[in-house]
Amino acid sequence: CVAGKYLDETGKGLESDCKLCPEGKWSAQVGADQASNCIDCVAGKYSTRAGADAVGTCIDCVAGTYSTTAGADAVGTCIDCDAGKYSTTAGADANTACIDCVAGKYSTAAGADAVGTCIDCVAGTYSTTAGADAVGTCIDCDAGKYSSTEGSATASDCIECVAGKYSTAAGADANTACIDCVAGKFSTAAGADAIG
Repeated sequence: CVAGKYLDETGKGLESDCKLCPEGKWSAQVGADQASNCIDCVAGKYSTRAGADAVGTCIDCVAGTYSTTAGADAVGTCIDCDAGKYSTTAGADANTACIDCVAGKYSTAAGADAVGTCIDCVAGTYSTTAGADAVGTCIDCDAGKYSSTEGSATASDCIECVAGKYSTAAGADANTACIDCVAGKFSTAAGADAIG
């Protein structure tokens, strides 16, 4: 039998008697005499071609996906990285190839293939959560504070309004949210969040 086929029955010898290696497998061996001569495509790859005669017929799962299945015979065995993660690796064989978006960013896209799919929390917010999958993980800076930095990863990135100013707005993205105390009032406290 030619490569990609095998013949496991005695008394037969015609090329038409040869059986194709199934999808998800391949064999470069000429004259294979058992199904076990057909080799699985490794995890992270698949093949839809029966009778494959070279390892090159095994196709990588695309970046943003992975497969733990050896001998996979369909692209459907490639699993998307979860939202909040991405992978730039084609042919990944484990979910460990999926990398968390860093704290201060989030991604709602499953199967993301680039770090650019991780979106910064907007100015005035922060997130301490790595691998965040929703904008809701971005937390407003408290009233009396602001942050003009996008992608902040800690509450300490929120800056207090200076003494003599206050802000009642949570999630402020600029020091212009800090308002002067009204005439006749003063405050020695930084980060004031109310008039009185």
